[in-house]
Amino acid sequence: MTDLSRRKMLTGAAIAAAASAVGAPQLATPAADDDAAELNTFVIVSVGITGIAQSRLAPGVDPVEVKREYFAVAKQDSAFPKLIAAVGTETDPAKAAAIVMNNSDPAIKYLGRAILLAWYTGCWYAPDTLRLYNSPQAPKTAPNPVKVVSGTAYTQGWNWRVGQTHPMGYSEWLFGYWHSNPPALSQFTGNG
Repeated sequence: MTDLSRRKMLTGAAIAAAASAVGAPQLATPAADDDAAELNTFVIVSVGITGIAQSRLAPGVDPVEVKREYFAVAKQDSAFPKLIAAVGTETDPAKAAAIVMNNSDPAIKYLGRAILLAWYTGCWYAPDTLRLYNSPQAPKTAPNPVKVVSGTAYTQGWNWRVGQTHPMGYSEWLFGYWHSNPPALSQFTGNG
C-alpha cells in the first residue's frame, strides 16, 4: 500500500509547480496585424477553392483553429507572398480562387492546389511535386504528401465530411449514427 501523507502531497505539488514555472508552455499569442490580414486573405482563398462556406471552414468561434495550421504550412512556401499579393484586397471567395487557380505564375497556381489538398486531406503536398504531375513526364504513381499537417488536421479533413464519414478511430457523431440516413451534403459544407 502506498504511504500517502500531507507532506508528500505538498512536496509533490511544489515540485510540479516549480517544473511548470521553468518549462511553462508558450501560450498562443494573437496574430500580428500583418498575419491577421494574410490569414483573412488565406481564408477567403480557401473558401473559394474548397467550395466550403466560410462559416464552416473558419467559424467565428473555432476551438479547433485548424485554419492556423494550414496557414502556417502554406506560409512557409516561397510563393506565399506572391499569392497574397495576387489576391490583394479581393473579398469575393470565387474571384480570389479564380485569381489563384488560373494564375499565369505556376508557383501561385500550384500553391493553391496544395492548399486545396491540405483542407481536404490534412496533408501537405509540395507544390513543385503537384506541378510535375501536370506535365508530359508525370510519374505513373500517385504523389506522396510531404507530411500530415497534424493529427487534428487529419481528423478535420473535409474529405471526411464531404464523404459523410469519419476517420477510423475518431468520430464526432453519436453512437448509433449509422442507423439513420446521413444529412444532406449541404448540411456538412454550408453551401446549398
